[in-house]
Amino acid sequence: MAKRAKRAANPDAVEGVSAADKIAGVLALIATKGMDTDSAALKLDAIGFTSSEIADLLDVGLNYVNVARHRKNKRKRKVS
Repeated sequence: MAKRAKRAANPDAVEGVSAADKIAGVLALIATKGMDTDSAALKLDAIGFTSSEIADLLDVGLNYVNVARHRKNKRKRKVS
């Protein structure tokens, strides 16, 4: 079963997640509130979240996060 389908079936179940991880997730959501998804993904990446964690927090696909990273790197190369 897909991750989103599992979450939809039982949204209150958070198994295997420590309290520190929950707090980090809440703080990440607060820090990125009001940002567009690309900017939020890059901000969370800069903070040190993994691609899969960012995808889960922003409710986007893993590929979306990787594409946002690629766009950032592409902009850096054009400026230099």
